[in-house]
Amino acid sequence: MLSGLLGFLSTLRSFGRQLIALPRPRLFPIGGVLRTMNSSIFKADTIAGLNVALLAFPMSMAFAMKAGLPIWCGLVGCGVAALIAPLFSGSANLSAGPTNASAALLLGSFATLGAISPDLRASALPTLVLMAGFFLLLTSWLRLSGFADFVPRTVISAYIAAAALRVIALQLPTAVGMVGDHGPDSLPEALWHIAQMGRALINPDLGLAVITGIAYFLLRPKYGAGKAILGSVALATFGAMLAQNVALSQGSHGELVHYVGDAAKAGAVLHLPDFSTRTLSTLFSPALALAVLIVIEGTANARASALKTGRPSDLHQEVFGLGMANVACAFTGGMAASGSISRSALNVASGARTAMASVLCGAFILIALFIARPAVAAVPLSTLAILVILAEIELANFSAIKLILKSSPQDRTVFLATFATALLAPLDVAIFFGTAVAVAFYLRQTSQPEVVEYDFSETGELRERPKGQASTGISILHVEGSLHFGATQAFHEHLRRASADPNLKVLVLKFREAHHLDANGVLLLRDLADTLKSDGRHLILCEAKPITMTIIVNAGLDKAVGTENVIPWDDSNPTAALAKAVRRARELAGGGQAVLRIVTAPHPDLPKPASASGEDWQI
Repeated sequence: MLSGLLGFLSTLRSFGRQLIALPRPRLFPIGGVLRTMNSSIFKADTIAGLNVALLAFPMSMAFAMKAGLPIWCGLVGCGVAALIAPLFSGSANLSAGPTNASAALLLGSFATLGAISPDLRASALPTLVLMAGFFLLLTSWLRLSGFADFVPRTVISAYIAAAALRVIALQLPTAVGMVGDHGPDSLPEALWHIAQMGRALINPDLGLAVITGIAYFLLRPKYGAGKAILGSVALATFGAMLAQNVALSQGSHGELVHYVGDAAKAGAVLHLPDFSTRTLSTLFSPALALAVLIVIEGTANARASALKTGRPSDLHQEVFGLGMANVACAFTGGMAASGSISRSALNVASGARTAMASVLCGAFILIALFIARPAVAAVPLSTLAILVILAEIELANFSAIKLILKSSPQDRTVFLATFATALLAPLDVAIFFGTAVAVAFYLRQTSQPEVVEYDFSETGELRERPKGQASTGISILHVEGSLHFGATQAFHEHLRRASADPNLKVLVLKFREAHHLDANGVLLLRDLADTLKSDGRHLILCEAKPITMTIIVNAGLDKAVGTENVIPWDDSNPTAALAKAVRRARELAGGGQAVLRIVTAPHPDLPKPASASGEDWQI
């Protein structure tokens, strides 16, 4: 008992030393950027920062609408994230701020919490964003930023498609000027309520939404998405103001359309994170899913920018910057910050030279928010709603969905499982469930280790043992493939059949081509060794590669089997381990010395047949 506890503490101490030895993100890499700054670099970064700010300002308003939050949450989050993230990443590869995908996940998280009004969502936002920021910092500290590679693109595509339907359902009532609260409506319900509006569907809100959509499609081919959004918002706002003035001159009172309005109250109500146990436990899963999504988006976009520019990208440092940006957003009321593909691409295309471009972009957004609050408040809600709907239709990426559905049955199953879950359950659950389904398929494909059984003929020749034939006392199993937890059952069945032979005296396991032995496999082998010992039989492990050998020794399996029965792989003499194992097996079986004659090579890793005269090993 005491020795086991001491062993556990020793293992824990060793693990702690390994964690401490990991390289840590740099705290303020922006210092190195400032030391290389000159007038030409600063000019290029200023132009790039201004260009990105012009795109980010209206987009952040639309993302706030998408998440069901007050507009100022998107504006503050965009400015703060763009300002803070590069201070801690030191990179010009990634432009941080709210994104389509993160806004959709926020909306799903709020639905899980039952926060149906913008004020309730704004009050829950800081804690959620702070927890996500903490998870990002932990991911960076533990050097786990590359785990995003293990979340299949199929899962993300299904999640985005389902989230798009949910966001469209939220924005449609606003785009058509429907009165009342329709936040909980599904897309079919929203369409049904719109059909019931009748003549009330002809209203100024819908008219502005149509004008905005037309202007966007006319401007985008020539000027790009960013300027098209800015131009269509400006046109719709001017049209709404003109129509309102005409109505007032004719003696009409009241507002013709619904405006943003609440952006004028930016900073008036600042909610701080809630550290109560109930809130933290409720938000744990949504915050973890949000952090996973941010890592996926951030690392993918950072790699894309690095590929375009040739500049190196430290993914762990990028995630560290995103984590610090989210912590800052949590205490300023901003939305969650991720890596934006459109803003990052525009930043690169605009000639950004250093991380200072993103710092200046954040400063421009915050200054504009302070100066232009009245103008922001005058933007029609239906204008932002239709822009969000158009963005969701593009984000769904129907060509990718078509490709996935025409691909393998496994891909179709993962996509449809994730898509259905995202429609019926919280979005964070959909990400985890879809990934679990994909991992399950992978484990099933890799959980069938190949096991070939050999024994000796009466003349001492090594041969593949025919199925159903009893052994001559010594059986050799060549194990090939993964021995992770998913393969334990199949491996167990092979061992059970081999050990059930009544003639068996010694079982030799060859681990030369076996990989990923884990605790499940170690426990299985220990139980097998104990079972064989109880019957007076023996287990020999041979050709264990260094990684496998380390696991065997650290777990104490060598003592359970017998140190003399564990024979490691020898790079200098590939046949030595098997020869030693056979010699040891002969001794344990009471056969004394014999000649092992290799006359067949049923598996590539066994010595190939010698010449016609054969090859004899004295053992």
